[in-house]
Amino acid sequence: MLKNINLFIVSLIAIEFFSLLLGYGTHFEHYKYAIMLSIVILNYLFIKRQYKLIALQNSRKKQYLEQSS
Repeated sequence: MLKNINLFIVSLIAIEFFSLLLGYGTHFEHYKYAIMLSIVILNYLFIKRQYKLIALQNSRKKQYLEQSS
């Protein structure tokens, strides 16, 4: 779900960037861009941490299974 949110925000920022390049201007205030970018960064950090925790849990399970056999 977090990846979908990140994808939506990045696509929205890309559309706004192309709109700015084509001369139509932007449609949001600057603080909204800052909020969107902070959400993307926090989601990325959360997903990265989640993958590390899953890897750690898997390695612990693997060690436990090796010790018990």
